[in-house]
Amino acid sequence: MTLLIKALGFANGRSCPHEGQYLKAFDFEYENGIGYGDFTDDPSEAMKFDSFRDAMEFWKTQSKVRPIRPDGEPNRPLTALSISLERYAESLNEPI
Repeated sequence: MTLLIKALGFANGRSCPHEGQYLKAFDFEYENGIGYGDFTDDPSEAMKFDSFRDAMEFWKTQSKVRPIRPDGEPNRPLTALSISLERYAESLNEPI
């Protein structure tokens, strides 16, 4: 089973320019651990994960350059987004 990470919006409820898009790449160390993601509307360009566990571990990746946020919690930049995981059929080149 192949999975894609799809952005649903910011976890704090604010408007998100990536809503409905698939994660293409993410740099957890960008801007001293703030993080930066590339997103796409094309599922064939999205990052592919082999399991639920792999996708969730990636989503919860902690920055190495700034592992702790100012509030003392782990700095996991991608968790600023609410996400869904979608199964992907490579043979159809589309989510299923």
